Amino acid sequence: MPVIYLIRHARPVRSGVLLGLMDSPLAAEDLGSCGLNVQCLWTSPLQRARRTAELLFPALEPVIVPGLAERGLGEWEGMSWAEVKEHWPEDAARAVEDWFGFTPRGGEPWNEFVQRVKESWHNLPRDRATAIVAHAGVNAVLHSLATGSDVSSFQQDYGEVTEIAIPG
Repeated sequence: MPVIYLIRHARPVRSGVLLGLMDSPLAAEDLGSCGLNVQCLWTSPLQRARRTAELLFPALEPVIVPGLAERGLGEWEGMSWAEVKEHWPEDAARAVEDWFGFTPRGGEPWNEFVQRVKESWHNLPRDRATAIVAHAGVNAVLHSLATGSDVSSFQQDYGEVTEIAIPG
């Protein structure tokens, strides 16, 4: 049975803030290869994911998939949650009430983000072991698509690998 490994990128230089589409490099590049036996490597175009993929799988040429970029958070990108609450308290309150129904100013609506990730999911090879190096939001959607689980229940730390068996 083929396997998909969802891998969240390693810790970026900018952490503790909402990154979204900000293209932050990694905080450290001392990752060794991960030893997973995969034949296909897909990654987000953002450098924190691309570089993680290159370090974890030095022998594989990654397929850069634009649809695997993190959700754009517009004016909130690069800000801590405390800064968002200070600058836009009403918007922050609305986001807490309904993260999936609220779109930050200049951000990507959740349903458009999910559709973009879903299109990538449908193109994913299912006949061989595949690693996907992406972001927490992307991997939450992919995990939900693969397992039917609630997207809001998915948690993944930097560099964490989540294995999903794909039925034939």
